[in-house]
Amino acid sequence: MRSYYIKFLLFLLLMTGAISAAYPHTVSFIILLFFSTCILGLYFLLPIIKKKIFIYLSILFLIQLVALAVEKEVFLFLAILVLFILMESSQAVSIKAFRVILLSTIIIHYFISILVFHYPITLYGCAALTVVILLFLLNESKQEYLQIKDTYESLLQEYRIQKRQAFQNESTARMEERNMIAREMHDSVGHKLTALLMQIELLSIQEKKESYAMLQNMASESLEETRKAVRILQAEEMQGISSVIHLIKKLESENAVHVHLTTKQGVLRMRISNMQSAILYRIIQEGITNAMKYSSSKEVFITLGVSPIRHLTIEMKNAYLHKHPIYDGFGLKNMKKRLEEIGGKLNTFQIENQFILQGNMPVEEIEK
Repeated sequence: MRSYYIKFLLFLLLMTGAISAAYPHTVSFIILLFFSTCILGLYFLLPIIKKKIFIYLSILFLIQLVALAVEKEVFLFLAILVLFILMESSQAVSIKAFRVILLSTIIIHYFISILVFHYPITLYGCAALTVVILLFLLNESKQEYLQIKDTYESLLQEYRIQKRQAFQNESTARMEERNMIAREMHDSVGHKLTALLMQIELLSIQEKKESYAMLQNMASESLEETRKAVRILQAEEMQGISSVIHLIKKLESENAVHVHLTTKQGVLRMRISNMQSAILYRIIQEGITNAMKYSSSKEVFITLGVSPIRHLTIEMKNAYLHKHPIYDGFGLKNMKKRLEEIGGKLNTFQIENQFILQGNMPVEEIEK
């Protein structure tokens, strides 16, 4: 939208120049003032009209209609204005539509220049031909750029779909493998331990020895550990920092953002509760959401570490090239509140074209 306002300001300056040149000539001034209002009104419609070819043709027709009734010095401003509109339309319409606009405008303008204002045929003809070629090439390059952009976006979308599908397939394959291992442990190891326990019980009944009781306890504990391992393998929920890493991978696969994750020494040995894991995940999710909204690079750098007081720390960085500051929205305010409730803290900074989010939280326990 900013580019539209810049172009509108330039358009307005050209119109003002034409009106100023026509001011000493009362008739030309009144005619130009009336048609300038109509032209400006049409120009305002450009951002909201899909079929822009009709707006551009109407503007160019009105400009050249005015050119028939003004003096030569005013005509020069109008000629520059025509060139400006042609350059803008070359970026806004298709090649076919631009050919219609360009050829119709140049033919009419050429005859006005030669028949009404008596410009040299050869000189003006060469200038007009040069302008036509340059504008046509400009329009073609714009259309090629749009085609490349569309192709890139379609490929990017396909890449996201494939990446998401690969992540789902990987999760499914991992779960199937875990289930297979769990079944093998249950059917093979579990059954054999059960049979061994039964044999030890029979022997302990036949022969009253303390060693059988000890073997029976060891077999019972092994069977219980095997059942526990089977339950863990069959469970989908992950715990600790590994669950957060898994969720970061999921976020990256579902969004057009690249996450660079760094874990410092001691982080992966941390045990955090489900609530702390959920809070940490929401902080990362909110940071990635902000990066997708405000960053042009679509890259997020995440660092997980351990503070001197044994708190889990998180730092997220992404490029931010805009001049206006980022205000804490509902998501960040909510995260700050939740961290404060468990004794943590969350801060945001903007320095050197970067947006930085820093937080820390106490953890329940660190494994030795």
